[in-house]
Amino acid sequence: MAQQEPVEEQVLSFYRRKNYYPVKIGEAFNGRFRVIAKLGYGGYSTVWLARDNRTKEYKTLKVTVQTDNVLRASIPPVLNEVNMLKHLKSAAVETKEINHPGVDFIRFAEEILEIDSPVTGGRHYCIVTKPQGNSVRALQDEFPGGILPRLLVKSIVHRLFFGLNWLHAGARVVHTVIQILTTIDILPQNILMDIGDDFTSLREVEEEESQNPSVPITTKDENGTVSGIVYKSRPTRLEFTGIPILTDFGQMRHVIDDGGEDQGEFRDWWMPDLYRAPEILLQLPWSFAVDMWSVGIMILELIEGRNLFDPIDHEHRQYVYPLAMAQYIGYLGPPPPLLMSKSPVLSQYFDGDGKYIGEAPIPKTSLEEFITTIPSEKEKEMFLRFIRRMLTWDPDERATAEEILSDPWLKLTPEEMPGGFGVHGS
Repeated sequence: MAQQEPVEEQVLSFYRRKNYYPVKIGEAFNGRFRVIAKLGYGGYSTVWLARDNRTKEYKTLKVTVQTDNVLRASIPPVLNEVNMLKHLKSAAVETKEINHPGVDFIRFAEEILEIDSPVTGGRHYCIVTKPQGNSVRALQDEFPGGILPRLLVKSIVHRLFFGLNWLHAGARVVHTVIQILTTIDILPQNILMDIGDDFTSLREVEEEESQNPSVPITTKDENGTVSGIVYKSRPTRLEFTGIPILTDFGQMRHVIDDGGEDQGEFRDWWMPDLYRAPEILLQLPWSFAVDMWSVGIMILELIEGRNLFDPIDHEHRQYVYPLAMAQYIGYLGPPPPLLMSKSPVLSQYFDGDGKYIGEAPIPKTSLEEFITTIPSEKEKEMFLRFIRRMLTWDPDERATAEEILSDPWLKLTPEEMPGGFGVHGS
């Protein structure tokens, strides 16, 4: 077997060989799901294409790191995802009579298997799901500058709002990490493109693996001891269906209003740095509305090919709180007085007269200046109104997933969106 530098999950800063289950191509989980090829990896799992020996159907297997050796947390993300998948399945059964369309855009687990590590004896989970296509992030890489055609963006997010509406109203959960960017250490793939019943791309992967079998890659530590064996992921053909499937529920929160002090809200520091909702920045209670903020930020990234916020010290790979505050004010204006009075941190940034006193300068910018890819002034105005319904300081003023579904921008026809099939008005 070849010996190379660390690859795939081995490059993650917190990679530990014993945490990952050593999946082998050809093995069958539960004597039923035979592994065909590796599709990807992440901070808490590896993902594999498999075939169900019983039904002969393709399946995706998400094999988690072992649950007693994950990063320390009150509830490890692996266990939280397993719990949330069980809750979602139960909620879907309860709301089945309503026939909510949002259920079609959520990736449910068909089965959840418990497996023991042959290395440590620790517990892993194997989450069996229907196969899906590439992530929206991979789709973005196929377009110049990472800018997706607006009609494709509209198609994706319109359906995504149906899924979010069901998560919030039907399952009473907050996703919290709806994003497409690739972070420093973890490769989130939480918005996938549905492939429906067309398994051509999966058959291609199986044929490629049959004709040119993957060779496990070994790496050795400084003492010459084998430190890991991994397979390289096989790419799959991109799908342009415009039908998103929301997945990855390791950071999801179940909102339970039990009449307690928090009333179904959370108060901890949460969310990815570039997508963090302002109520979390202000250290105020947060709930469902943070997902709508995330989608708004994501839409801008898809439309423009760049992030709205970048409060990061890239040299030291650190989040800079004062810089984040200044950037939020630059695009949103100052926080409303009510939030100022409630936030425990705003006194460091505004004096008693409401004058900004923060150390980081407020950038002279606006959402109007940020949007450069919409040639029609009429459509741009509609789009800005649409985005501003999600990007608000006050979560109580933010549109819900159900409310945003009727927004005029989402109802525009191709004829009303000049250049909507291309980018930069092409």
